[in-house]
Amino acid sequence: MIIVISGPSGVGKSSIIKELSVNKDLYFCVSSTTRPIRSNEVEGIDYKYIDNDQFKSMIDQDLFIEYEEYGNYLYGTSKEELLKQKEFKSIILDLEVNGALHILQRYTDSYGIFVDISDELIVERLKHRGDNDDDFINTRLSLASKQREHMDSFDYVIINKEINITVKKITDIIYNDIL
Repeated sequence: MIIVISGPSGVGKSSIIKELSVNKDLYFCVSSTTRPIRSNEVEGIDYKYIDNDQFKSMIDQDLFIEYEEYGNYLYGTSKEELLKQKEFKSIILDLEVNGALHILQRYTDSYGIFVDISDELIVERLKHRGDNDDDFINTRLSLASKQREHMDSFDYVIINKEINITVKKITDIIYNDIL
């Protein structure tokens, strides 16, 4: 079973998945990215950090099930990571909306959960992460608006007002509706 968690940047997807990952029958698929590592992230847990040449080589070798350019960086889910779903009840993917839609259309055993928050909270969280450039923030808000146009393509939509409540709702969805 594949569970795709998606939504605009800054809505708390990583925090939600970190909490969900304590369940031993769920596996968080570690995506690859060309984005620099942040101070609070760990190589191989948050992402596999690789350079542009490595990423493009993986594309050329058809090693990704999906990949996207987002915020001038490349992000992708490797076929190797997806194979790990055989070892767990479910695998969780943290994907940008386009990548999520690709997976949801391609795999019949997949479920999509769209997570969202208000634009005001997105701005607050982006600034908290150190993204203070107004052009960058406005670009992310514009992208968030476009991503919300695809909410109906997901099986579930959750508004992340409080992380613990959101994690509980998603856990209930996974164990009561999906598995």
